Amino acid sequence: MEEPKFVKGEKPAPDTQSWYEYLWKTEQETPNRIEDAAKFLSGIIAVCLTIFLTPGRESFAQYRGAGLAAIIAAVVLWTLALLISFLVVFPQRYRYAGDSVESLKDMNRRITNRKYRLLITCLALFSAGMILLAAGIIF
Repeated sequence: MEEPKFVKGEKPAPDTQSWYEYLWKTEQETPNRIEDAAKFLSGIIAVCLTIFLTPGRESFAQYRGAGLAAIIAAVVLWTLALLISFLVVFPQRYRYAGDSVESLKDMNRRITNRKYRLLITCLALFSAGMILLAAGIIF
């Protein structure tokens, strides 16, 4: 049986250590940054809906057929995007073992992935609504 080999480690350079700490902190704060982006996006969507719907029903009287359908679809997409942006911010329960760092890291990854997917979905719906609105006004 062989004797185990001992490897002597060295303390990382100060800049290396600070970059590792920065990376860890950034990873831990990612869900908060995603929530902030969702809050900003929900504000933009709400302002767009308010500006667009303020003139009233008579402003849509000139649109018919595909143009009116595109405008209605845009409003529906914006409303759906607004609801999804609220889901990004809404607190959820996640299971984890409080005494396990791996469990906490896994929970953070799950939270981040879920919130990121919801935010991308929200952005896609809002963008699709903008495109449909532009198409509805043109036609």
